[in-house]
Amino acid sequence: MLREQDIAARVARLARLGRVRNFSPEKFDREFKTAAEGIGAGELLRLLLIEWSGVTLEPEEAAREFRRILRAFGTMRASLGEPLSLQTALLHEFHSRRGLLSEPRLLSDRDIATLRVNAITDPLTGLYNRRFLLDHLDREVARAERAGSVVSLIMMDLTGFKGINDRLGHPVGDSILVRTAAVIRESLRVVDAGCRYGGDEFVAVLPNSDIIHSLAVAERIRQRVSKIRLPRQVGLSVGLSYGVASFPTDGRLLDFLLKMSDIRLYRSKQQNAGPYPRTRRYPRFDVPGLVLKLPAARARRLEAAEIRDISYGGLAYVTMSGKPADAAHAEITQRFSSETHRVLIRPVSAVPLPDGRIRVGCAYAA
Repeated sequence: MLREQDIAARVARLARLGRVRNFSPEKFDREFKTAAEGIGAGELLRLLLIEWSGVTLEPEEAAREFRRILRAFGTMRASLGEPLSLQTALLHEFHSRRGLLSEPRLLSDRDIATLRVNAITDPLTGLYNRRFLLDHLDREVARAERAGSVVSLIMMDLTGFKGINDRLGHPVGDSILVRTAAVIRESLRVVDAGCRYGGDEFVAVLPNSDIIHSLAVAERIRQRVSKIRLPRQVGLSVGLSYGVASFPTDGRLLDFLLKMSDIRLYRSKQQNAGPYPRTRRYPRFDVPGLVLKLPAARARRLEAAEIRDISYGGLAYVTMSGKPADAAHAEITQRFSSETHRVLIRPVSAVPLPDGRIRVGCAYAA
């Protein structure tokens, strides 16, 4: 008993022979007799006609039609006096003469599926390409707008990649891109989409995810990329910077969302640059629409405070009541998101602002 994949392989091979411009009936007949073993000539011809034209016939009828197609092929080749494919004769017979096809079919379902995948996939990394990103983001934003939910973006850029390309060559650079793409793919949910934006830039689209969740995903990817190893003797390493944006709090237009995530990506790079060692382990972003709810001093309720900036490792908020003395349990919510994130924050700094309020910097406590 032949397996389905074995039958499909035989059909695909014969289908390719039928599409060759200089079709040879003798060669095809030899290959056909070998391929028909264990399948049957009528059944194999039925599968071939489906592959070539999409027309489904019974095995006996398929055998009759195939003999008719071979006669048409001989007539056309003699009248044209030049090489011809068998599929051309089939399309002429089925479409032009008999009207069995409303439209001529030049590609099989397998070829069409392959072309569709290639059209939306980056050939090097296997991630989705920029064309897919724009279409997919448009659909997800429209869905979020109808449902009143959120969609988040993570824009990522490799650090140190230019030095790798310059010193180790593009083949090594390409391998870094492929390994980074694998990390991104493994770090996302099934409903998320990882895309190569261009060069060493990547974008992830996260439906129904707020900024808090997006920061956790981005940091997970960053930490895994930092573990990609290069030859020790060259003294090079690869890292990753990221920026996040969220619909609709950061904007409702696709271009604006991409621009905002790109701006925050640039700012995260700035936080790690300069002549002084960085003081923050994680990049911080000023994201609108985030609210921190803290226990009130003299009441059994939570008071809302505006979050000024946030990172994977902490946040800063503004208050009129001064810096809390101890760690406190709090809740973080984002406008338009149904998620509530409960955190334990530990105040580490308090800076007076010109308007009389105090900016309190906090780290997440374990």
